[in-house]
Amino acid sequence: MPNHMESQIKERITAFVSELDALVRRSTLEALRGVLDSGAAPARRGRPAGRGPGRPRGTSRGGNVEEAAAKIVAHVQTNDGQGIGAIAAATGLDLKVAKKAAGQLIAAGQLKKSGQKRGTVYHIGGGRRVRPAKAKRGKKRGRKAKAA
Repeated sequence: MPNHMESQIKERITAFVSELDALVRRSTLEALRGVLDSGAAPARRGRPAGRGPGRPRGTSRGGNVEEAAAKIVAHVQTNDGQGIGAIAAATGLDLKVAKKAAGQLIAAGQLKKSGQKRGTVYHIGGGRRVRPAKAKRGKKRGRKAKAA
């Protein structure tokens, strides 16, 4: 058997829910009247349409790649054998721009690189285009008789 306190709590919850329902309905009707009277769509909530926050497409962070390439070549001429992080820090370039410029310089033959992954260091190239390495063929396994 429910006691007097529980019945009062239930009555107040029921009254609150009905009052809240009436307020929501009234707000919805006012919004509809406003839209119908003005003929315009209501303002959207949340994120705006389009790409959203961030940098617009096509803009670079650190500047011109050609200028970066010139800075890199000048730095590597005086400081041979440094990694791209040290080069970017010394020249004041953004790391991504420095990597892109270094890739273009390697493709053009102005820079050479040695080492792998984090151990890659850069040197001044010979000025001519570097040829790609020839593909190596794997050794055949097992003994197969050669057909004559």
